[in-house]
Amino acid sequence: MRIKLKFSGLKNKAIPRDHFYQLSGLVYSMIEQANPDYSKWLHDKGFVDGNKSFKFFCFSRIIPEPAGYTRGGDNGELIVFTKNEGTLYISSPVREFMQNLVDFLLINREIRVMNHSLLIERAFATSQEFSDGEELFKCISPIVLSTRSEEYTTPTYLRAYQEPDLFDEYLTRNAKEKLKIFHGVESDIELTVDREYLKRTGRKSNLRLKIKEDTEVFGSIVPVKIKGKKEEIAFLYHCGLGQKNSLGMGMIELAGKRF
Repeated sequence: MRIKLKFSGLKNKAIPRDHFYQLSGLVYSMIEQANPDYSKWLHDKGFVDGNKSFKFFCFSRIIPEPAGYTRGGDNGELIVFTKNEGTLYISSPVREFMQNLVDFLLINREIRVMNHSLLIERAFATSQEFSDGEELFKCISPIVLSTRSEEYTTPTYLRAYQEPDLFDEYLTRNAKEKLKIFHGVESDIELTVDREYLKRTGRKSNLRLKIKEDTEVFGSIVPVKIKGKKEEIAFLYHCGLGQKNSLGMGMIELAGKRF
């Protein structure tokens, strides 16, 4: 399921350009108010596979009204809203997660992002039907993939424009792992990034994002074709592609559909 929140109170307020960490905190806060035990389990543990933990939810940036913001700060690191309303999408294939989110929305009309109080104007579920076969998606937020080695203490982030075949391999592997953990079955799903798009955009498809003061990640904005069963495609649509979905990374929408 995917929830669309429309809220007001943004005008003249400023937030970081990369405000994924702040929105992740907002999502956990909403779930905690509805179900503290579930929120603690999700934050501290989640769906575990070895040393990996999956949360199986993702979300968008705050989407302002058209021409509804300017850049602020010394280096354009802030978004200053010039119009009052904005939109936020939250998505998950996990029924309990979405039920707790709905429970929060049924009894609350206010959310807080950083120190800003925002009024929820509308909240409603959106639906999307898929078919077996292939679907082409665009990125709403960057897809993050990384590898680790014994030589380095920090992860090495993959760039789709540099090594698209390797990017496809890791993206597909990540999707299969999620499907195995959640559904308990092996999948032959296949994900591939759009080569023509990468030829046109090159390194512009790669984004550097500041998650926290001491944490940066690199992600790719590129169309992705998913080939598989409709249930598998729907699952990935709702939980996001690649890594760090619970920090808002890897949210997708059907190519050509307005978001």
